[in-house]
Amino acid sequence: MTKAKAKDAKKKNTKAATGKGGDGTYLARVYVSLKPTVNDPEGITIGGALGSLGFSGVLGVRSGRYFQVTLKAADRKDAATQVDQMCARLLANPVIETYSFEIERA
Repeated sequence: MTKAKAKDAKKKNTKAATGKGGDGTYLARVYVSLKPTVNDPEGITIGGALGSLGFSGVLGVRSGRYFQVTLKAADRKDAATQVDQMCARLLANPVIETYSFEIERA
């Protein structure tokens, strides 16, 4: 084991023993939307409906999805890594959608 790895292992063991490991609960707000080049029939329909309700100033609508994910993570960076993987693997289709998220302590 290298000195750096040994030092990191010692630091983790110390944090675990003292209860100061930084483990926390985080709330992620995830926004998923279609890429600008992808046709959005739902957005077009909503835009038309808004126009028929008298909202003549609406120039366009893009629909999307919103998720709130509560998770346990060692720190904010670990939470962001996990949420990014969730988005890439399940919550969004990276071929036709984009995603963004915000992380905060829960």
